[in-house]
Amino acid sequence: MPTDYLVTGALGQLGRVVTTLARQRGRSVVGVDVAEMPLDQRAAIQAVVALHRPRLVVHCGAITNVDGCEAEPLLAYRINGLATAWVAEAAAQHGAGMSYVSTDFVFDGTQDGVPYAVDAAPKPLSVYGACKRLGEEAVLAHARPDFYVVRTSWVFGPGGKNFPRAILDRAKSGQPLKVVTDQVGRPTMTHDLAEALLDIADARPAGGIYHAANEGQCSWHQFAVDILRESGLGHVAVGTQTAAELKRPAARPAWSVLDTDKLAAVRGKRLPHYVDALKRHLVLDAQTQAAEASVPRADDKGGPGALRGKQY
Repeated sequence: MPTDYLVTGALGQLGRVVTTLARQRGRSVVGVDVAEMPLDQRAAIQAVVALHRPRLVVHCGAITNVDGCEAEPLLAYRINGLATAWVAEAAAQHGAGMSYVSTDFVFDGTQDGVPYAVDAAPKPLSVYGACKRLGEEAVLAHARPDFYVVRTSWVFGPGGKNFPRAILDRAKSGQPLKVVTDQVGRPTMTHDLAEALLDIADARPAGGIYHAANEGQCSWHQFAVDILRESGLGHVAVGTQTAAELKRPAARPAWSVLDTDKLAAVRGKRLPHYVDALKRHLVLDAQTQAAEASVPRADDKGGPGALRGKQY
């Protein structure tokens, strides 16, 4: 029997939430991850899509470790680029729509002060941005009215590795904090992004590119300050540094604020402000940490699984 949604990367930070919220909406959902549908195997992708015959594939599966992609570019291109083409191919062959989660890192950050529109020219600075753009091109090449590229930015959410938890852990340990001031974007909570993805799935607007991010914008430094303030640790000092001083392997755009007007017109509303999202996240993430402590994670075992952990 056909299912409403097939969600890839269903064990990941976003995929888990998409699967849960879709079921809460009364939809039939099949969530798959590496065990059921390894993205480096074209035949496996074809077989899973053929078996479940989804109405829509929500493609969350990806390697999101930005510096890890720089270190292992062939793997990054295979999973984020080529495998996305295979998912799009399978969806098209079996009459399914597709919603592909992409990134603000497809932009070079030179459009300072002006949010990036959906039709702005991509110019990625890193392997991660380039391979995600390759995935975008593969989806858009089908020119189907039910194929969507949904770009988002600075994703955080309860469970696993997330930026708020990293900041809080460091602050509570007494270690000094220094956070980048010269990168500005829009933090986006997984729950709000998942709601937007499902609204697109329900509304079935015209195919193409959409931007989904929480309202507001900030630097990573300001986000860290917000995290500490909302956690009752506003007294903890947050030092400053530039991206150049941090010396990360992968270049990041200095400005990656996304223009979300197109999505807001479809949904009839915008995503909540990122500070509102942060407050909800902190409550939910606190509820998950004890349970996680007793469960081994693939992210901690090294190898390709380690590249799934978001790296800011």
